[in-house]
Amino acid sequence: MPSGLEPRGNEPRGTDIRGGEHRNIVLIGPMGSGKSTVGAALARRLERPHVDTDHFFVARNGPIPEYFAAYGQQAFRAEEEKIVAELLDAPRPSVISLGGGSILSPRTRELLKRHFTVMLDITADQAAARIGDASTRPMLAGDPVGIWTRIYAEREPLYRQCANVVISAEEATIDARVGTIVEALHSASSAPAALSTDANTPEASSIHKEQSERS
Repeated sequence: MPSGLEPRGNEPRGTDIRGGEHRNIVLIGPMGSGKSTVGAALARRLERPHVDTDHFFVARNGPIPEYFAAYGQQAFRAEEEKIVAELLDAPRPSVISLGGGSILSPRTRELLKRHFTVMLDITADQAAARIGDASTRPMLAGDPVGIWTRIYAEREPLYRQCANVVISAEEATIDARVGTIVEALHSASSAPAALSTDANTPEASSIHKEQSERS
């Protein structure tokens, strides 16, 4: 198992991610975790298309801050849910980067069970360096770092519930994260049991450390 990767125990798991149900590789995680950048780099490595749901939303509906102001968060989430479902159902296998709040949708969380889902994790300090003034992130208006920290605490269990694997904040560079994801994909294809650890057990939280020490 590559370092920086935490096994998860969600079901259904074990289908060869190169085909079958796991048609797409989906990146989830908090705002500022690098889903768009890592997704694009991963897609190039795997020679797959890359789609960012936020970019897709903007192309269809205009800037997100303006949509928020005009229609509110509930309307935004409803439209986001439709877009995610549409992209996950597209015929060509892709790398798909989801917006930070996409996993709030029960429908989206259910759909993700049919795809190989990767959580990109970061620390609050890393987020503070990446989100800047958060002018394009309406959810963070007023107190970007404080609001980010609160939102992360609320959403983290959902990210981990949805993820086949979690890429640790220790994997700081784009190349390191892409490399770890590729290794995880190979592990999932050749030895699905390697990803079968129950995420709800105490042992799951220490697996990364133990495996790093053995490597």
